[in-house]
Amino acid sequence: MLRGSWRQLWLFLLLLLLLLLLPGAPEPRGTSRPWEGTDEPGSAWAWPGFQRLQEQLRAAGALSKRYWTLFSCQVWPDDCDEDEEAAARPLGWRLPLLGQRYLDLLTTWYCSFQDCCPGGDCRISNNFTGLEWDLNVRLHGQHLVRQLVLRTVRGYLETPQPDKALALSFHGWSGTGKNFVARMLVENLYRDGLMSDCVRMFIATFHFPHRKYVDLYKEQLMGQIRETQQLCHQTLFIFDEAEKLHPGLLEVLEPHLERQAPEGHRAEFTWTIFLFLSNLRGDIINEVVLKLLKAGWSREEITMEHLEPHLQAEIVETTDNGFGHSRLVKENLIDYFIPFLPLEYRHVRLCARDAFLSQELLYTEETLDEIAQMMVYVPKEEQLFSSQGCKSISQRINYFLS
Repeated sequence: MLRGSWRQLWLFLLLLLLLLLLPGAPEPRGTSRPWEGTDEPGSAWAWPGFQRLQEQLRAAGALSKRYWTLFSCQVWPDDCDEDEEAAARPLGWRLPLLGQRYLDLLTTWYCSFQDCCPGGDCRISNNFTGLEWDLNVRLHGQHLVRQLVLRTVRGYLETPQPDKALALSFHGWSGTGKNFVARMLVENLYRDGLMSDCVRMFIATFHFPHRKYVDLYKEQLMGQIRETQQLCHQTLFIFDEAEKLHPGLLEVLEPHLERQAPEGHRAEFTWTIFLFLSNLRGDIINEVVLKLLKAGWSREEITMEHLEPHLQAEIVETTDNGFGHSRLVKENLIDYFIPFLPLEYRHVRLCARDAFLSQELLYTEETLDEIAQMMVYVPKEEQLFSSQGCKSISQRINYFLS
């Protein structure tokens, strides 16, 4: 934290920045003008050029002090007194929009290399309230995901001294919300979302397409994980199409997922989350859900105990993927296999409604029904589950708009 002469230097630099970027800043109310009331037209105060210079200097000086107070309160909130904050916003004075923009840029730039936020790193937001709202309001038909993701992620990140990384494996049909929830996590845990230095996303068929280069991929993956952890004490790694990852690549993650004895007097601890997204054995999830619904269970009565044991056993027995045959699965290094249930007609309608709202478009209940009816539903006899989940909803909305 800056003190003494360093703060004076920052004040000087900030003043120069404001003089360069805001030459026409308005003078705050209540600032007196030295030439007002003078009866001596021949005095120096009466010289128009000198008067304008004095006016600009006084306005810039008063504005710079207010900017400095605002900047200090943003960067060092614990040291910001109420009197200082009030002084930064006196009655009748408002921060110009352009000035606020540059103030935010300056704060972001400073925070990029200094610990200036209450959490210690401005890149990390950990907005659990926002995450809970997103899961409850924006995610449809996934009560198990809502319950487990928030509790598990929050509990892990609030652990003072984690002894391993957290590994969550999302499973279910395409369009049921796996990527959607991954984005929710990224957006609520990190200020810059997927653009954050603390987040890395890998797509198996894109980043690791050739099996003959597995050794090279392993070195690259180890390097990227190490580099990201050096940049941030809280990191998130997402592996999409996880069932297509080579077992050798998954071995790179084992040291992070095995419990380690606590190190004495360790100065810093790191929090690492691995997310695996996969369509693998989504059919098993659907079969179990269909069987329970036919037996008279309501969707909301389905629990993890109904699904997780079946899901994990089926993944291990699958012969055509490396994920199930990796040590991560066989040695129980995955903390949770989280099932995404197949979506029904009512959920597709809600997805369509959300798509209209996100584009600020008007809709009717009849329109939502028409869009939902355009989807294909399975099994053939019951026609309960959307075969694509909520995927391609936006394209169907475009059809109505064209």
